[in-house]
Amino acid sequence: MKNEIGKKNMVFGFSYFITTLLLGLFLAFKAKTGGAAWHESETHEMLVTAHVHGNLESVLNIVVGYILCQLEVSAGLAGIVSILLLVAAIFHSGMLYLTGLGLGVAVNLAPIGALSLIAAMAMMAYLVAIGFKKSS
Repeated sequence: MKNEIGKKNMVFGFSYFITTLLLGLFLAFKAKTGGAAWHESETHEMLVTAHVHGNLESVLNIVVGYILCQLEVSAGLAGIVSILLLVAAIFHSGMLYLTGLGLGVAVNLAPIGALSLIAAMAMMAYLVAIGFKKSS
């Protein structure tokens, strides 16, 4: 690996994916036992949204972390992308988790995560364009 900056994203991504899997098990259990009131509740809607976005953001951390380890780019730029992607997951789907668990004001922080994700993806497009060196 060219650098180790993306390693923390991969570790975080796999760990966060475990939490989304556990949430999925909880949702499956509640699907059988929760009744109509549960399925129509805002809590159910928010936790399903957290589950879906959490899966995406955990996989993005794994994939982007791996790509960052392969790129030949400055540690500063790679570090910024790494941090933006961690912030994206924590402040986007993480705040949806907290909202679904009853901390309603947490949803107000979700746009921070969404904007971080947009910035991280824009920077990754640039880094991938410049970061792969041709082998001689």
